[in-house]
Amino acid sequence: MLKILFHGLAILHLGPGIAFALLAFGCEPGQAWLGRHCEIDGLRAFAELTLAGWLACLLLWGAGWALLRRRPG
Repeated sequence: MLKILFHGLAILHLGPGIAFALLAFGCEPGQAWLGRHCEIDGLRAFAELTLAGWLACLLLWGAGWALLRRRPG
């Protein structure tokens, strides 16, 4: 039970962390590789990137879980 709680807390904290890092380093003047996220409202861009970060974390967690379940023995 505690392991699931830690996994959930990690996913909840990594989503906004990923979004913050992407906005901080992806919207530099002259090198804006995030495209439209640099042009829209900051809070909306942060929310969209947070949701994308959570989705990425959940997909990676699910893939890792599936690989561990298939492991022999």
